[in-house]
Amino acid sequence: MNVLEGIRVIDLSTAYSAPIATMQLADFGADVIKIENTGKGDGARTWNPFVNGESLGYMYANRNKRSITLNLKTEEGKKALFELVKTADVVVENFRPGVTKKLGIDYEVMKQIKPDIIMASLSGYGQTGPYAKKGAYSNLAEAQSGLMYLTGWPNGLPTGSGVAFGDSIAGMFLVQGIMYALFHHERTGEGQYIDVAMVDSLIGLIQHGFAQVTALGIEPERIGNRDLSDYPYDTFEAKDGYCQLGNSTASDWTMFTKAIGHPELALEEKYDSPDKRWDHVEEIHDIIQEWASQYTRAEIEQIFGEYGQLYSPILKCSEVMKDPQVLHREMVVDLEYRGTKYKDKGIPVKMSKTPGTIRMMPPTQGQHTDEVLKSVGYTDEQLQHMRQDGVIL
Repeated sequence: MNVLEGIRVIDLSTAYSAPIATMQLADFGADVIKIENTGKGDGARTWNPFVNGESLGYMYANRNKRSITLNLKTEEGKKALFELVKTADVVVENFRPGVTKKLGIDYEVMKQIKPDIIMASLSGYGQTGPYAKKGAYSNLAEAQSGLMYLTGWPNGLPTGSGVAFGDSIAGMFLVQGIMYALFHHERTGEGQYIDVAMVDSLIGLIQHGFAQVTALGIEPERIGNRDLSDYPYDTFEAKDGYCQLGNSTASDWTMFTKAIGHPELALEEKYDSPDKRWDHVEEIHDIIQEWASQYTRAEIEQIFGEYGQLYSPILKCSEVMKDPQVLHREMVVDLEYRGTKYKDKGIPVKMSKTPGTIRMMPPTQGQHTDEVLKSVGYTDEQLQHMRQDGVIL
């Protein structure tokens, strides 16, 4: 049994941020009913790249869901939505703030339909405040949150994460909020409203940045792949690629110096603590880089294993997919969507009693419209009229 079996989620979200959240709920058994508009549906269906006419952008955030189409600008479409809400536990949306109120489907309306409903909204800047109605996407949120300024090389430009990090992290916090609300509902029978912003979510990740500014009077700056808490934690180039190396014990780097063939460094007073090593970071980097350039990544891994030091190769996606640890953890799964066979990411949360499962591939637009609406009382005749009136596809 999946842990969220019996929980129904009405998913009004599009694109990536909230759909990745509802997919996580679906992976653990929630019945996620994805409601798409009667035009082109979820905007992610139009994103590059495409495989056999299907968008990878849509495919990677919508497994385990059912899709129906509704024109929510019509009274009949909203009526059908409300019939579904009566059967639901959670409603999720990521329209720009103000849109649900304009459509007449905001939380105040939803809780009149079902007083204990949980409604979760995800947006760029949140539902309130001077920026609430501004549009946002992941890189904008990374910029606004301070995360982008802290990412990259000291003499380079502020750098985005390379993936839709703002969307993903906000989606995870949305799941977290929904689970908190479900637990509260279980104890009290009360629903509530959840407001998650991408910018808020990323600010939550910048560790001691605020404390550095206020307690130490220091503006945090970009340090590349290093770690302020100790050195060496850094990227080095081996004969056949890049790797990330680290010292296993911040207070004592004796074994690290032995691993790189320079045990004499451990005897030098100027290197005998993390803060002193940071004071001499460039010269230490150059010594380690000269050593690393003489070996392959596999050779460095073996040496660092012998001395108990920290090592990881910097892998491309194609290499990650072949990594024995990743395969052992079932983080690469074989899937097929409308004739396209591909590999995708597995489920990262491993549970001994109620594991997540991949039960259904992403739905086509409106694939389950009749099935879902019939389950709340609509007849074939009613569905036919709704199609003729453009309420459903």
